[in-house]
Amino acid sequence: MRAAPGYRTLLALPAPRWLALASLPADFADWLDYAAVVALLVFTWQQGPLALALFALCLALPYLTAGPVLAIYVDRLPLRRVLFWSNLARALATSALLIAPNTAVVLLLVFVRGCIDSAFNPARQSAIQASTPADLLPHANALHHAINQGSKILGPALGGLLLTALSPQGVFAVNAGFSLLAALLVLPLQLASRQPTTTPERFSVALLAGVSEFGRSRLLLTALVFSAIAFFAFFLYDTFIALLLDDLGYGPSALGFSLACSGLGGLLGAVLAARMPPENPLASMISGALIAGLAVGALGLGAALELGLPLPAYLALMAVMGGSTAFMLVPYRTIIQTETPPDRIARVSAAGEAVTTAIMLSGPFVGSFIATLWGNAAAFIAGACVLLLLAFAGLVILALRPRP
Repeated sequence: MRAAPGYRTLLALPAPRWLALASLPADFADWLDYAAVVALLVFTWQQGPLALALFALCLALPYLTAGPVLAIYVDRLPLRRVLFWSNLARALATSALLIAPNTAVVLLLVFVRGCIDSAFNPARQSAIQASTPADLLPHANALHHAINQGSKILGPALGGLLLTALSPQGVFAVNAGFSLLAALLVLPLQLASRQPTTTPERFSVALLAGVSEFGRSRLLLTALVFSAIAFFAFFLYDTFIALLLDDLGYGPSALGFSLACSGLGGLLGAVLAARMPPENPLASMISGALIAGLAVGALGLGAALELGLPLPAYLALMAVMGGSTAFMLVPYRTIIQTETPPDRIARVSAAGEAVTTAIMLSGPFVGSFIATLWGNAAAFIAGACVLLLLAFAGLVILALRPRP
């Protein structure tokens, strides 16, 4: 399949091309040793659910704590320097896992890597803004979303394959090499120098600068609220996919197929999201919520009514659910890049990630409460209801918005 004109034009530009090349190993490194960490904790050190829960917390907590603080310096430092050193620091933190003596040290290193990633991701958003013409921003965000989704599919799969020949420590060494490669691929990246801040800011003012941008732009605030509620809905049911599979009578192998189909749907959704009308990004986000709500609702109702959903139909719904997330993430990131001044985009991106993560983390607990009372399918139905109500609210906002 030939690349669409928008992608060909984008990748013909040196800076977006090198940024995409560097993102390939950088995103792959996020997922390659996921299985190795779990294998080390569970199979080597015989840890239980508490260690896995803390592992999940260490993956998410940096975006709530370190991300907004580090974003202050991301906005002030040369972007190529931030991208290079964050990848190099990630390689060093991953290398330290080779000699981690116990669970506590592993979890600490996972947290440290998460803090590094919480600086890398806003820096990448800033670099996309700085290197991409405005009309190609949807294609750039779709490309990076596709890279991320592809990494989620291939990274754990390759990590699991490597575990058949290597110890978890061996997988950590390979993963450190990917982060080092990402750092080296950043070196040819040429970005225009940003104008330094002319007036010094107190730390508290600088920290809240990202939040204040959401108050300045109604479109930015609407996109953040929409995205946060959508991901809360996703996590109402996401944790219970394996349990729903068991309810439907499928074996463990179906879980791997479902995750792969969700990732493939995300790849296709990223391509389609870039082709949505750029002048109305909220319409794309509403479409994503509507499609996801219908797909999740069909899955939940099918399980609740014991309709005997065939496996191909289930996998197709998983692909649709995965693809719908791109219709929200791609326009949301494009809105951030078009609505935010270059000197504070990292802080806006980090603030958005912190808000979304905080709300998202409550989803599994609410979903668990619903599933305990009414069954696993009820969590899917609840998520579908939230998504459909969100789509309806978005349509109302669009209808009431003043015409230009």
